[in-house]
Amino acid sequence: MQSRLRGSETWAFDWDGTLLDSMARTLAVYEQLFAEFGVAFDEAAFREHYSPAWRQMYRRVGLAPEDWDAADRRWVELYETEVTGLVAGAADALRALRSRGARLALVTSGHRQRVELELRANGLSDVFATAVYGDAVPHQKPDPAPLLLAGKYLRTEPAGLVFVGDAADDMQMARRAGAYAVGVLSGAADRKRLRSAGARWVAPSVVEVVAAAT
Repeated sequence: MQSRLRGSETWAFDWDGTLLDSMARTLAVYEQLFAEFGVAFDEAAFREHYSPAWRQMYRRVGLAPEDWDAADRRWVELYETEVTGLVAGAADALRALRSRGARLALVTSGHRQRVELELRANGLSDVFATAVYGDAVPHQKPDPAPLLLAGKYLRTEPAGLVFVGDAADDMQMARRAGAYAVGVLSGAADRKRLRSAGARWVAPSVVEVVAAAT
């Protein structure tokens, strides 16, 4: 595993829960959102059904499809009332990878407007060679399309990519794309779920992943 990580020149990262320390905020937003739509929801449901793609969550918890557009708008209203900080050490880890010549991509289900704001607020606007946002692709995680597009932008075959994410959908996307999937425990999913979804290795956070590669 360590040899594989050290040999990789192209990396892709999820955003929410992997680099952005957003899980507590995300849970609070979902609790308020689903309460407003009359859907039972708590932390146990969050951990069971979490997906970085909003509409996967809606489907899994039973929100009526006719309410999805309104829920999307309300999610943005609730979430964007504050800017969330990074997982401890994440910025230094990304810069350490770049310093040894790695090219980095961001692959997120988050919409460009929100994520670019968070990147600027956290001083990461210059770190990624490219980014694939949730509102820029027709298919969401766990479909492999977002990661395949990132590989195309980085001019690398999927097998050359290391992808780091915190959710089962992240791991499934990486596996389907043919990338090397690494899970982190800074999000909603536990070790067993990440491994079952295709993680080749699971680390406490992105800091430990990068430490193994540098």
